[in-house]
Amino acid sequence: MSPEPTPTATHVSLFRLRYRGQWRADHGWSEDEKVCVVTVGGSGVGRDLLERTIASFPYAKQEMPELRMIVVAGPRIDPGSFEARDGLEVLGYVPDLHLHLAASDLAVVQGGLTTTMELTVAKRPFLYFPLQHHFEQNFHVRHRLDQYGAGRHMDYAKTSEEDLAEAIVTTIGTRVAYRDVETGGAARAAALIADLI
Repeated sequence: MSPEPTPTATHVSLFRLRYRGQWRADHGWSEDEKVCVVTVGGSGVGRDLLERTIASFPYAKQEMPELRMIVVAGPRIDPGSFEARDGLEVLGYVPDLHLHLAASDLAVVQGGLTTTMELTVAKRPFLYFPLQHHFEQNFHVRHRLDQYGAGRHMDYAKTSEEDLAEAIVTTIGTRVAYRDVETGGAARAAALIADLI
């Protein structure tokens, strides 16, 4: 059974400290596996990244036999349109995806702020691929992640299947030294507003 109460996205750091091993066990992820979670958010725009990451899996698996890959297609991409194979699962919509990410050994994601910051709070290694002409992902999100020393920026156009496999193998399970994400922003904002009224 999952630990109670189930942590929310704002409590990922608590989850990381107390529940990570239990959550992995609950979902059949053994401690001797290296689990890579791949997700591209709720739209269909990330299909190409899913396809390339799945294509990289055999190369990475050859170098790292203990690799397990969980691909989350999301609500708008049909998981049945991808071929699963030994050690690779393709799922549809996953509730509490942030817990999958917090329990993983590596994540491969796009450059969205919510997902990358959840990984930063959870202090998990991750590869992120901002959409090519997406201003927020390429500038704002990347700048913020750089401030925390979080994640490994990747360029989709310059990353082959073999390159991605190498990045997965060399990054998965590595120890990170991200800066802690500040808390208490809502209280500080309320105090500032209170001074104005």
